[in-house]
Amino acid sequence: MKINEKQIKLLESLYASRRAYHGELHDHSASGGTSDGMRTLEHWRGAMEAYKMDFAAILDHKQIRHMYSPIWSDGLFIGGTEPGTVIVDANAEVNKMHYNMIFENAEPLMELLDEFPEFEFTGGPEGHFEYPTFTRERFGDLIDAVVKHGGFFVHPHPKQLMKSNDPLQYCFRDGMGIEVVYESLNDDRTKANYALWCDLLALGKKVYATAGCDKHECCQDTALTTIYAEEKKNASYIKRLREGDFVCGPVGIKMCIGDTRMGGSCSFDGQKLIVGIADFHRSVYIPEHKYRLDIISDAGIVKSFKFNCDKPTYAVFNTKNTAKFYRVEIVDLNKNYRIAIGNPIWNKER
Repeated sequence: MKINEKQIKLLESLYASRRAYHGELHDHSASGGTSDGMRTLEHWRGAMEAYKMDFAAILDHKQIRHMYSPIWSDGLFIGGTEPGTVIVDANAEVNKMHYNMIFENAEPLMELLDEFPEFEFTGGPEGHFEYPTFTRERFGDLIDAVVKHGGFFVHPHPKQLMKSNDPLQYCFRDGMGIEVVYESLNDDRTKANYALWCDLLALGKKVYATAGCDKHECCQDTALTTIYAEEKKNASYIKRLREGDFVCGPVGIKMCIGDTRMGGSCSFDGQKLIVGIADFHRSVYIPEHKYRLDIISDAGIVKSFKFNCDKPTYAVFNTKNTAKFYRVEIVDLNKNYRIAIGNPIWNKER
C-alpha cells in the first residue's frame, strides 16, 4: 500500500519538536571507590564526541559518586547504578541477576536507596550500598519504587546470568526493559536475549527491548540506543524510555497507529500502521548497502520493504484487529543481520 502525504504528516506531527539522539544505555566508568570501569568520565566525554554519541548512561556499582563528578553534565551522562541480586524464590537453575536503575540525576536514586533498608546505604554523595537478595514480590516493590521516583528499570544481559526454562522468570513488571542487544548487534548473546524478548511478547508481556555495551572499558558505538527527544536533557530521554518510544539500535524509527506511538496501546480496528525510518548513526550508515524494513506482529513478519539509507523512508500497513501487537525491525541485507529493533504498539483489545 502506497503511503500518502497526509499519512506522513500525521506521523511527523506526533514527533514534532523532537530529534534523534544516539547513545549508550549501559556502561561503567573509573570513578574511584567501588567502580570497576577502566576509563574515566574524561575519556568518555572525548570518545563520545569522536563516535558522534549524544549520551551515555554510566551505572557504576555500589555507589553514586560518579554523578557528582565535576565534569558530569546533564544530557551527556545519564545517571543510575547496576546492582546485583539473587531472587530467592525464582523458578530458575541459576537465580542471580543484575538490574539497572536509570535516573535523571542522583537525588531520586538516593531517596530510593534510603527507602529500602536492605541496601544499607550509608548516605550522601560518597555513600555506598550493599547488594541485597529479594523475593519476586519484594523485587516488584523495588521496580515500582524506581518508577515512582521517575526512573527506568532494565534487566540487563538477562540470559547471561539467570538460567531458567521459564521466560516469565526474567520479567517482573510490564514497562520494564529487557536488554536485548548486548555488546554488539550480532553477538550470540544478543541472539539469546532477543529470543527471550520474543518469548515474553508472545506470552503477553509489555516489555521494551533495550541495548547496552557494558564493556567496562573504552567507550564503544556497537550497542547504541536511539531516542527521539525534545532536547538534550536527561528528563527528555527518560520520558521516552518510560513510554517505550525509543529504538534498540542505532537507527531512528518513528511509528504510530492512529495517534499512538511506540510503547503504547490502542485499538487496531480500521487503523493503519505508519512507519518512518531515518537518522542512521554513522556506525551503520553505509550508502552502498541495502536495507529491509520488517513489519512484525505476533504472527511473525507480515510485510517487508527494501530501502536505501541515504534518505528518509516511509511505509504504511493496514492493521488487523486480530494482531496482539505490531513492531518493526531494520535489517542490513549486506551483513544479513538486524541493526535496529523498534518497540511494539500493543492492541488494547487483545
